[in-house]
Amino acid sequence: MPLPKINAPIFELILPSTGKPVKYRPFLVKEQKILMIALEGEDNKDMTTAMKQVINNCAVDDVDVEKMPTFDLEYFFTRLRAKSIGENVELIMRHEGAKNKSGQECDGETKVNVNLMDIEVTKSEDHTDKIILDDVTGIGIKMRYPTMNSFDTSEAKTDLDLAAISILNSIDYIFDKEEIYKKEDQTKEELSEFIDSLSQDQFEKLAKFFETMPKLKHTIKWTCSKCGEKDSIDLEGMSNFFAF
Repeated sequence: MPLPKINAPIFELILPSTGKPVKYRPFLVKEQKILMIALEGEDNKDMTTAMKQVINNCAVDDVDVEKMPTFDLEYFFTRLRAKSIGENVELIMRHEGAKNKSGQECDGETKVNVNLMDIEVTKSEDHTDKIILDDVTGIGIKMRYPTMNSFDTSEAKTDLDLAAISILNSIDYIFDKEEIYKKEDQTKEELSEFIDSLSQDQFEKLAKFFETMPKLKHTIKWTCSKCGEKDSIDLEGMSNFFAF
């Protein structure tokens, strides 16, 4: 006689990038094993793979984790973690460099409770994904949000190379007043030549896209239990939220 099946509850979240509702179930023991192995390895690539695999397993609705913007992926995972293990997480906070805001030495440890459901994706008010590079000709670039797969910057030798590759990987299409030039119709060399021809001001406009784009971010404030000084820290990025 087959064993009975346990029905998992179904939850729903709203993807920050699209406003689309997505249903999901909590992760099970088999998914938790995947996460634990990745966490023990302390390798960002393994953590990313594990995160995508678990989200893919737990999503009831169809989602494409390979095309999901990084902040969507991190937001989904945080909500998934909250509904699977618990919404509240106890963290041990310490002053950076063992010094409080007054500059006094303090190695105190303070327990702080964080509700994962309070963590949201934030976006700068001046953010735009359509950047005009030349007002006269109307030349500009429509950007798309980077995915975890678009962070392959192994060819970069300098910080400038890193920025240029990030921009190239995130181009949706190039346009002017007359036409739209699809990225897939251009060679990598042609796109690289286009990026290299930009002025410093134009390059900085594109860099601002990454600086202001939506991101999963949460500020934790606490009062040190040892010295009584107030302190805070900003949590941001996959490595912070994966470890919850």
